[in-house]
Amino acid sequence: MTRETMSPAEARAALDSIGATRAQIAAVSLCPPWRHAAFGAVMSLLILGLGFPLAVQVACLCLAMGLMVVIVVHDRRRYGMFINGYRRGATRPITAALLVAMMALIVVQIRLREQGVESWVPVAVASVAFVVAVAGSVWWARVFRREMGA
Repeated sequence: MTRETMSPAEARAALDSIGATRAQIAAVSLCPPWRHAAFGAVMSLLILGLGFPLAVQVACLCLAMGLMVVIVVHDRRRYGMFINGYRRGATRPITAALLVAMMALIVVQIRLREQGVESWVPVAVASVAFVVAVAGSVWWARVFRREMGA
């Protein structure tokens, strides 16, 4: 037999269960510093490659994607989940800001490559990408934990 409405006690129990689950996710989502640095490395590798010829671009892209796979596999083994940065909620504006910043750095990197700058310049741009990505990752994690009730 099914019914269409819940009793107030059942509704309260369901809401309490959701709150408890969110608190568990918040507790698990406390990232160590190396995890933020790994994300920064992925982003900076993607930006770095664009400052060099195609062979270096491909190598950096492959290395970045391989590192991303390592991060996802690690998170799933350690935490039982991988939380996508493009999720709905309070973190979406941070993801958008990070995406805009990385796109701007991509444009800068490509323009500088086209101008034939010295080889240290793409490394400097990638270093900026690393710092921005790590700061964005830390900011994202704090907002996510706050949203989950930590």
